[in-house]
Amino acid sequence: MDGDLYDEFGNYIGPDLESDSDDEQSVYGQDNRDADEDAMDDDEDADAEPEAAPMSVVLHEDKRYYPQAVEVYGPDVETVVQEEDTQALDKPLVEPIKHKKFQVQEQQLPETRYDMEYMADMLDNTNLMRNITLMGHLHNGKTSFVDCLIRQTHPSTINTDTTIPMRYTDTLFVEQERGVSIKSMPVTLLLKNIKGKSHLLNIMDTPGHVNFSDEVTAALRISDGAVLFVDAAEGIMLNTERLLRHAVQERVPLTLCINKIDRLILELKLPPADAYYKLRHIIDELNSMLETNQPQDNPDEPATVFSPLLGNVCFASSLYDVCFSVESFAAMYAQAQAGAGLRAPDMAAWLWGDVYFNAKTRRFTKKQPHASAQRSFVEFILEPLYKIFAQVVGDVDDTLPAVLQELGIKLTKQEAKLNVRPLLRLVCSRFFGDFCGFVEMVVVHVPSPLDAAPRKVSHTFRGARGAASDAHDAHDKLLADMLNCDQSGRLVAHTTKMYPTDDCTFFLVLARIMSGTLYAGQTVRVLGENYSTQDEEDSRIMNVGRLWIYEARYKVSS
Repeated sequence: MDGDLYDEFGNYIGPDLESDSDDEQSVYGQDNRDADEDAMDDDEDADAEPEAAPMSVVLHEDKRYYPQAVEVYGPDVETVVQEEDTQALDKPLVEPIKHKKFQVQEQQLPETRYDMEYMADMLDNTNLMRNITLMGHLHNGKTSFVDCLIRQTHPSTINTDTTIPMRYTDTLFVEQERGVSIKSMPVTLLLKNIKGKSHLLNIMDTPGHVNFSDEVTAALRISDGAVLFVDAAEGIMLNTERLLRHAVQERVPLTLCINKIDRLILELKLPPADAYYKLRHIIDELNSMLETNQPQDNPDEPATVFSPLLGNVCFASSLYDVCFSVESFAAMYAQAQAGAGLRAPDMAAWLWGDVYFNAKTRRFTKKQPHASAQRSFVEFILEPLYKIFAQVVGDVDDTLPAVLQELGIKLTKQEAKLNVRPLLRLVCSRFFGDFCGFVEMVVVHVPSPLDAAPRKVSHTFRGARGAASDAHDAHDKLLADMLNCDQSGRLVAHTTKMYPTDDCTFFLVLARIMSGTLYAGQTVRVLGENYSTQDEEDSRIMNVGRLWIYEARYKVSS
């Protein structure tokens, strides 16, 4: 290596090599030729179509930094750009979807002690069916009485921790808030009488306020009987007398339920003998009203008389699940003394009025055996009831377990620790059992739809003239179908009430089938209030939708 050609670091410092210059010239020459060709092409394009340099000025606010909404969401989506807030502060920009709800409804079918299909099949047997209306003065316990029936047939509604009424038939929120019924509500229940036979009861729970008396009228028009409720402590009120007269005018058989007898014990603190006088005074006063308001157009019809001995009077405390009649109480004694050969009907005939029990002869007598002897109703019914209330309210820890053991009532440790009112209701419900006395009263003294058809048709049907057996034309054939409740005859339905659906889009019509059979999808002719054979304008042809059995807070498809 020549030392003059390289420095001390090994870098070449000698003259330029000839081969490297040639290579660089060849490379640079090729680049120059390519650049010249590109310039020639640009000149040709410029000669072909000259373009002017853009001279427009784009403002800052007109510059696009983001794509438009149409480009992002597509042409099928409507977009709105609002630069200024014009809505109130309490109004959201995007309002939520609101579902109209003004009444309490069950989301699913509740559990019942009977099969729903069996209940629907009972509708075909008119002999085992009763259509009744519960009516009475305001706060006389009609709705709470229905709650007792609901608890007996719907186990899921039982709550032993409280005695606050659930008001099952008060479905409107405003009814729950105000604690008063506003609309009459139907409920269909399958209940047993004293003998354990099942009957289908179509019950109409009606308001007690005088301003809603039209609801009572609508219920009575489709009912075969009525149960008049009277508060044992308040007695006969103004609306009680008005409802009694109204039921007599509608030709509806009446029965009586003296409710809230617990108030005689816990509030008024009356002795058993005075409580008997109070109950007897209520019954006598109602009988005087019935005698005064009996219709004069049919003197052959027997006058209605309320009497526990006739079986058309029952006693109840709906707050504590108590309901009994003299016959049901006698049945309890007969069951407890099964070996003695005691018959309930025979004993029930001696449990009201000025009747006494002689302990020496073991017989009932109308003569007082001694000065301190109590009437049979006081001795055999009121005094045991008073003792149950006194033991539960008074001494729970010491004497109550022995009393419950004597009565055959078993309580768990958790149930024994309940408060006084829930414990009292639990003890009474297990002692008295189901409301078989009430069912027996309704079954015996309220006619079936078949038995009530002549009275109901003659009172509500304008064309009810003459006897159907002597007629041969179409009009009398229709009348005969209604009198016989013929399911295969011509369809006649009496409608008195409409109930809105949950979404408030249409109404459900409550109807009583007088004759014929109603099917879903059937074409019917609806006659208005002003319809007549001379003027048929107030009528309309409509199709029947779905058919339901109304149960207050839920509906059963039929």
